[in-house]
Amino acid sequence: MSESSAIRRMGWRAILQVCLLNIAVALMILPLNSTLNRIMIVELRLPATLVAVLISLRFITSPSRIWFGRLSDTRPIGGRRRTWYIAGGMLVLAVGLMASTYAALAIPDLGVAGIIISVLTFGLLGVGVNLTTPLYFAVVADQSSPEQRPRVVATMFILLGICSVAASFALGAAVEPYTDQRMIRAFFVIAAFGLALTVAGLFKLERKMTFELSASSPEPETERPRAVRELLLENRQALRFFVYLLFAFVAIEAQELILEPYAAQFLGMTPAETTRLTGIFRIPNVLSLALGAWLINRIGHKPTATAGIVVACLSLLLVIVSVPVQARAVLLAGVFVLGLGAGLVTTSNLALMMNMTDPRHAGVFLGAWGFAQAMGVGSGNILGGVLRDAGLLLFGSQLGGYYLAYAFEIALLVAAIPLLWALDVAVFQREIAGVAVEA
Repeated sequence: MSESSAIRRMGWRAILQVCLLNIAVALMILPLNSTLNRIMIVELRLPATLVAVLISLRFITSPSRIWFGRLSDTRPIGGRRRTWYIAGGMLVLAVGLMASTYAALAIPDLGVAGIIISVLTFGLLGVGVNLTTPLYFAVVADQSSPEQRPRVVATMFILLGICSVAASFALGAAVEPYTDQRMIRAFFVIAAFGLALTVAGLFKLERKMTFELSASSPEPETERPRAVRELLLENRQALRFFVYLLFAFVAIEAQELILEPYAAQFLGMTPAETTRLTGIFRIPNVLSLALGAWLINRIGHKPTATAGIVVACLSLLLVIVSVPVQARAVLLAGVFVLGLGAGLVTTSNLALMMNMTDPRHAGVFLGAWGFAQAMGVGSGNILGGVLRDAGLLLFGSQLGGYYLAYAFEIALLVAAIPLLWALDVAVFQREIAGVAVEA
């Protein structure tokens, strides 16, 4: 094995540490989508559009991921390109999470002032997410081989799924019966636990200067905007992949914000019951993540992702049907099947994300792909809230708005398939090499 190949191979300790970072971020986001959104819409009676915008601020500010990625590529701290940026982002995320509960609960009493405070606190949380998330994926891209990445991604999200199942059920128990103080206490415990996982995950994770500065140094200062533009905007494969990710993540993830209010309002589910929907989603999600990693190495990324898209479409149809037949079991089946489809799509997309990059620009590309993911989820969440409120205004019923949102997600999934099959990683790599030579 060459020295280069040896460098780009992650050991199990490093893989498990990256898993801890992934779990830490996900756990600190979990209560926003599984508890706080429900409390704000149902118990506090806030407009769903306002709630969607606040929850989605981390997505609205996601273009900063490209800048953070570029910064970590070119400005190492203490000889490490990712470690200290991740640590700072996790701290900001934890502070934003703890502050978000107080800000949300203050909106009914403070009005506009409460909304402004909430925008600031949810925005702070978004900075932490956007600084942190692309950089631990960049660590994987820095240190692993293309053949290893599907297994690394599957391991990350299998462990994440297991932890999310446990956390969702624990959080449901912690806030039942619901009081404001119970919710605040639960959020503080999650933030502290997330910081502890961060310390364990970062300890000796990153090899000091994995790549020499001479190999990763960017173009001169005046050339940097041009270089980033060429990498992201003048590469047809990169643009196609960006749009595909946008469509896929809108469709797969956007249901998170509207699913629990939907279940509460039309099937009479309690806060504890709707919080546990996350666990019902994650159990099959874990199984399909492992299946996805196996399938990718046998039939490829595209067939695996396509299978996941088809399964996800069927699941959303079950969610739609559950209310007319007034059957919680049908809704639970839909959530379960959605977990299966989402696992296949997630594994394929994340492995593709780390293949659609190169060692010199891992931070930039993973920041861009993370931006596409965040933009997709955020715009989908906002759209779900807007359609929910629009349905009430136009039809005197919110159900039509929910149905419109789910139908839109299905349409986007179908539209993503031809974009997926038009992707060619080899062509992408040749175009990137051409940009590097010209630079």
